[in-house]
Amino acid sequence: MATPVPLQAIDSFLLKYNVGDALLLVFGLALVAALVVRSRKVLALQSGLFGVIFVATPTSMLVAAENSLLSEPIAYKSLGLVLVFAAPILYVTARR
Repeated sequence: MATPVPLQAIDSFLLKYNVGDALLLVFGLALVAALVVRSRKVLALQSGLFGVIFVATPTSMLVAAENSLLSEPIAYKSLGLVLVFAAPILYVTARR
């Protein structure tokens, strides 16, 4: 049985970083998983999904925190738009 993650650990992480940083971490892990599968279609679908999530995340949740990776909320939104526009191109050019 999986051990539950204490909410204090999640809270202490989100105090130093913002939701955009957490999404970037999950996106990085998803990219590694897609590369292990060696499927560009999966990579394209994941990129498109995370692009939509980055664009749909409220700007107030992306305000820079103490150790944020990106300094402005518009950077996360721009990354989302790039992923949304690049994902269909990746999907169409994928063989498998």
